[in-house]
Order: sequence, then C-alpha cells, then structure tokens
Amino acid sequence: MAAIIKPKTPGVYPIPFGLYPGRIIRVTGSVPSCATRFHFNFQCGPKMFPGEDIAFHFNPRFSQKCVVRNHYECSKWGVEEISDTLPITAGDSFEALIHIYYYLFKVEVNGKVVCEFKHRIPYRKVTHMGIEGDVTVDEIDFAGGNPPQDSNLIIPCVLPIPKGMHPGRRVRVRGVTPPGSSRFSINLQCGPKMLTEEDIAFHFNPRFPEKKIVRNHYAASKWGNEETEGELPLNSGESFEVFMHCYTDTYKVSLNGKHICDFAHRISVDKVTHVMVEGDVMVFQIDFDPCEGAAAPLQFN
Repeated sequence: MAAIIKPKTPGVYPIPFGLYPGRIIRVTGSVPSCATRFHFNFQCGPKMFPGEDIAFHFNPRFSQKCVVRNHYECSKWGVEEISDTLPITAGDSFEALIHIYYYLFKVEVNGKVVCEFKHRIPYRKVTHMGIEGDVTVDEIDFAGGNPPQDSNLIIPCVLPIPKGMHPGRRVRVRGVTPPGSSRFSINLQCGPKMLTEEDIAFHFNPRFPEKKIVRNHYAASKWGNEETEGELPLNSGESFEVFMHCYTDTYKVSLNGKHICDFAHRISVDKVTHVMVEGDVMVFQIDFDPCEGAAAPLQFN
C-alpha cells in the first residue's frame, strides 16, 4: 500500500482499508527542540478535531513529561490514561509503530513499547489518522498484510485445498484469538467432514493455558503420539499468521514470521484434501500457494 510522504501538519489522512487486527501503522518523523506536545488521532472520519469521534488519541506532552491516551465520542472526552515516562525528548527523531490487536492498540517508539490502549470505540469505525502539534512527519506507511476476506467466517470451518496437498504447497491462515481464549486447531485432513470423522494428517493445536503447541495425527479413529516440544510465541487476544509448508518428508510451520516446529509425515500428503479450523479463534483468511508444485516453499535454517 502506498505510503504517505511528508504529510502536512495539522492534517487528516485516510487509512487504506481501515483498521483490523494484525495491521501496523508506521510513522517516522521528528520533533523540534522547542516542542511542547503533539498528537496522533485514529478517528472515524475526515474532519479535523472536534469534527469526528476519535477511537485513540495518542498525545506525548514534553512540558509535562508524560504520554496521555484517550478517546473522544459524542463531543466528549473519555477518561485519560497517563504514563509518566516519555519515549522521546524534544529535538529527537522517532519511529512509531501502532499495532492494532483484537482488543487494544499497542504503541512502540524507537523499538520500545510505551503504552497500550484498550478499544473504547470499535476499531472497524476508524477511517482516518489526524496529526497535530509540534511534530514533523516524514512518512506514514501501512503494514500487516491485506484486509480480512471475511471477518464472519463461521468456525468451525472446513475448506477444500485446490488440487490437494503436495510438496511445495503452502497453506496460510490469518486470524485472531479472543482475549481469554483457551485453544484452537488447524487440521490438514483427508476429507470434508468435521473433527474425528476424517483422518487428520497434521493436527496443529496451540493451547494458551498450557503455553504449548500440540502436534499429532489421527487415523483409524485413534490419535497418535503427541509432539509438544518448543514454546508458544502467541498470547490469547493477539492476531496471527500461520504458514504450513509441505516438504517431501515433513511439514514446517511458521507463526508470525518465526519458524516454530516441524512435523514428519505420518499420513501420505497426497491423501490430504481439506483444511479445518476450529476452537477459540476468528479467521480472516485461508489461502493456498503455489497452486502447482513447481515453486519451492520458504526455506528455514
């Protein structure tokens, strides 16, 4: 998505495709040595303050040495949240990353997490970003993948894998786990029926209370031996992107860009026809690539 270069301050700028879990907004710039404060507003329309509701008001105040967060709705400010440390000082340059999660915003400045802010207005209502105050912004860009295909995908769901599974194929699942969720699973299975009605070549099962990922297979109405080595680098309430890479002798799995486990084939890959997702999860996207077996999947060291 195209970045916004040298935006004017004050100004209001559209956020392409809006906000959704997994989205990251990156802002680079600097503040003058005489700065007293500036703010970023993630707001529900294109007008300058006070013309729109504001889902997240991020407001560093140099004179008070604090960061104020708030929301603005129906012409009224909410309850301020204040931290008494500033990630930058007047005269500094900065890189700010605003992460959108299922239930909160998280802000990093120059590589350090500085605050979180729970949603008071649904993130889906946010359409624009406002900038105002003592700040020069060099660039605003947008990361975190494409917007959800269908945020109402019914769970559990079973989807066919076009032309089936084979070495060189990669399955991607994007979604988010609700706060307080217990577990979910992604199954590469040998038919379209629900759990325990089909053989499962690869059962991938993050369990949050136990902080582990269980891997297994299911054949002839029996589970095999569980594999649980490694850590679970995901918390309930967070968004995720899982890639399952099929090799000749194993599946390799990455979670949010990090290789987390391998699973040797126990059932032939050519028997795998469907992917199933079930449990405490919202799924935004499931896709498959490459469609032919020619391209090699992502390699891991």
